[in-house]
Amino acid sequence: MRREKRSANAELDSVDRLAAAWEAAVPKFSTVSLHVFGRMQHLARFYEDALANVARRHGLIPSDVYVLLALRRSLRRLNPAELIEELSVTSGAVTKRLDRLASLSLVERHPDEADGRGVKIGLTPRGRRLVDDEILFSETFPFDAVYALSKEDRGDLTALLRRLLSSMEGKAGSYVSPKGALRKHDGSRPKRTT
Repeated sequence: MRREKRSANAELDSVDRLAAAWEAAVPKFSTVSLHVFGRMQHLARFYEDALANVARRHGLIPSDVYVLLALRRSLRRLNPAELIEELSVTSGAVTKRLDRLASLSLVERHPDEADGRGVKIGLTPRGRRLVDDEILFSETFPFDAVYALSKEDRGDLTALLRRLLSSMEGKAGSYVSPKGALRKHDGSRPKRTT
């Protein structure tokens, strides 16, 4: 059985306490993967909660923030089909989110010059400021929490996580889309196993 080694002066966190409970309840259970994936899950929870708080402050729901983020990282305006693909949601969900964001002057629809029937979606200056000020360049917790690590530690952590994720994507034959849906490397969704 493998156990996670911890230096004598390391602070305990919520995952250490969870692993200790598992080790006491099921001594043969190796908690090595729990120490890695549990921490990633707990860190992601802080990030998701912060995005939800940004949404609440602006009269949005968390999924609206993902639309704003998708538009902000795009180098051009997107059409609804591209947003559906990017966000892994239905056309009805995208339409509903775009209507809400447009009513708050955070996004705007523009005629698609290549397709007279279509539209392209872009951020308004207000939408861009919201993303930039509240998320990308925010100095509030948890968006700034990674800076508690040294530059070298951040680089090491990034390299380790990249190696782990790349390995998992290769073995699974799929990757996680920006919104979190599993996608095969050809862009399709993997079949669920039962």
